[in-house]
Amino acid sequence: MAERAGGIATEVDASHGVMLTHPRAVAEVVEAAARSGGGPVRR
Repeated sequence: MAERAGGIATEVDASHGVMLTHPRAVAEVVEAAARSGGGPVRR
């Protein structure tokens, strides 16, 4: 789905509560998105 929308999917080996079990990974993705200015995030 992300590919069809022109986005990027980030996978984390976790349950559905990823923001509770891996907060650093979630924060890194959010920060990268914020820095990108709305365009695609490049890693």
